[in-house]
Amino acid sequence: MTNGEALGNKLYELRKKSGLSQEALADKLGVSRQAVSKWECGESLPDTDNLITISKLFEISLDELVGNSFGKTEENLEGKSAPLAGAKDAFETSETTESTEQIISDAAIIVDDAEVPKPKRRMIFKLLYGLPYPILTTIAFLLWGFLANGWAVSWTLFLTVPIYYSIIGCLEEKKFSPFAYPVFVTFAYLFIGMQWGLWHPYWILFITIPIYGAVASELDRE
Repeated sequence: MTNGEALGNKLYELRKKSGLSQEALADKLGVSRQAVSKWECGESLPDTDNLITISKLFEISLDELVGNSFGKTEENLEGKSAPLAGAKDAFETSETTESTEQIISDAAIIVDDAEVPKPKRRMIFKLLYGLPYPILTTIAFLLWGFLANGWAVSWTLFLTVPIYYSIIGCLEEKKFSPFAYPVFVTFAYLFIGMQWGLWHPYWILFITIPIYGAVASELDRE
């Protein structure tokens, strides 16, 4: 396991225990949800300021946050980027220290934790987020418009972009609330209405929005 993956697992574990979604954590840190996702997948590392903010948010020391991810010797930190060097300086000055045995024990708990995403699962989400869906949508919009003169309807395809990413969020968080259901209803209503002229009675779809919100919230609490 690389340093980035170890820190990503720790961040994932803290976020899950706090009941925060990636988007909610990103809002608290003032970063994008994609940044949090990359941290948890081990693709990138938080800078020093974000490490400090994360430790304060979860009420743990910097040593506890990064101690399981980085060794405490110069050999482990040679050749690392500036964020890692900043993390080293931060946790070396921390009042809390952990023994090597404790670090190994904590790391074992994280690895054995069933809730920690498996490498294969992380790779799947990495591929899904990396799919250029907005570009594919634009291509579909242009093809539909030029080949079938469907300009009046094809623009509704752009509404599927937030729907696509919200579906990934639902699968990743294993929750129903992240789904962009209001956008989905709007897309369905406009598409059906413009394509087949069935504006009535399909406006009733909008009534299902608060129903979905209430049901999703209850299911997510279980």
